[in-house]
Amino acid sequence: MAESTTDKSLGIGLAGGAVATLGALYLLINAHHQIAASSGFAVALVFAMLAVAAFHVFE
Repeated sequence: MAESTTDKSLGIGLAGGAVATLGALYLLINAHHQIAASSGFAVALVFAMLAVAAFHVFE
């Protein structure tokens, strides 16, 4: 049998990185509102972690 390879880790990792970047931008734009800034930070942190994990899980 031939071994099958996919680029699933690359796609999921890049998508997670894009969402993390959007979360960081939301944090910077709403820095004067503490609740909005903290939600942007949370989104950026979670999706950055998921982006890194995707590269390792779908190896």
